[in-house]
Amino acid sequence: MVQQLTASQQKWYDIAGQHADVFAERAAEHDREGSFPFENYDDMKASGYTAMPIPEDMGGGGASLLDICIAQNRLAQGCGATALAVNMHLGFPFVMTDVLASGDDSPRALMEQIAKDRLILFAAVTDPQVDSLKGITGLGYTTVKAEKTEGGFLVNGRKGFGTNSPGGDLFASTAIYTDPVEGDVGLIFILPVNHEGLVCLNDWDTMGMRASQSHSWRLENVFVAEDAVFRHKPWEWDLFSRGLWAWHGGSFSAVYLGIAKAARDFAIDQTKGRTRIPFKHPESYYPGHQFLAAEMDIGLHAAWNFQLKVAEKLVDPANRDDATLVEAFAMQYFCTHTAVDVVNKAVDMVGGAALAKRLPLERYYRDVRAGPMHPIGGFDALELIGKHAFGIPRDAEPRYV
Repeated sequence: MVQQLTASQQKWYDIAGQHADVFAERAAEHDREGSFPFENYDDMKASGYTAMPIPEDMGGGGASLLDICIAQNRLAQGCGATALAVNMHLGFPFVMTDVLASGDDSPRALMEQIAKDRLILFAAVTDPQVDSLKGITGLGYTTVKAEKTEGGFLVNGRKGFGTNSPGGDLFASTAIYTDPVEGDVGLIFILPVNHEGLVCLNDWDTMGMRASQSHSWRLENVFVAEDAVFRHKPWEWDLFSRGLWAWHGGSFSAVYLGIAKAARDFAIDQTKGRTRIPFKHPESYYPGHQFLAAEMDIGLHAAWNFQLKVAEKLVDPANRDDATLVEAFAMQYFCTHTAVDVVNKAVDMVGGAALAKRLPLERYYRDVRAGPMHPIGGFDALELIGKHAFGIPRDAEPRYV
């Protein structure tokens, strides 16, 4: 799936491949126990993988969005949950790089600290009470409220899907502050994970992506200093939100296509090596399996080329207009659904043995199903794409007949 890599892409692809081979040996245990892969993170910190998007002059890897997509696809072939989890971490440094490039130097000290100390940043942004299209795409719509206090804000509420909770050093989230002049203002903030008032609910017990440990968090009178917030108008696609959606639309599907590639390779190997009485040739000679192999390869080829095309376009912040972001949402939708289809076909090819816990295919089957459940992965993606096609504002309420 990867050809003619640049020097930077080859470097990160090779590092990801080395990690993937090791992580694959640990994946089943972490999935079975629902445990966080601390040792995987130790390895990625040591190799510089966790600092990939941070500019080289700040101690990072200087990797582009396209570089990261290629590496993440390879990493996910070893352990999808680890790849997804580290993807959540890599997103904020990526967006902060855009902020720095715009001339705003305020994130520099934090970026240098993340690179130097190999810190892990995680975000609990999803609000379980708010529709994902409003809450995530709007980047601010939330029931978590901020009240003004001396020197800053007091924040109260609950957030979900805090991926990397056990291994995170820095906690990122959002809240709404009702300004007497501006009205509702979204506040984006980053705090040490041991900041007073942050409570991890330890509630992640799921069918798939078990090792990502995406716990919910409660914020109890959490103090956020005035100078520690990034103010953002909900639903307005500014520099920060466009960077976030470039990252989300441009990178997440690479993880799920990596899982699908691992499932495809496993199914092909199993089928090539299996012969049943009374036939003389292995099952790979059976036309039905050849048809499944062809459909898997067609799907992976089409999806991966769509992924690469969009990711390459999104590297430059100047390209992140509405039309390109909508194309990224379309790519994420297509790629995550294609990944599910490929894994389904791999299961069909292997047959009943695919259900065996001792084999990785049943884990791929469970993990890949998280793909279309991400924001901008299901009906919310179709809604935004459809509104764009009709020229309807993205915040227009649906009309039901």
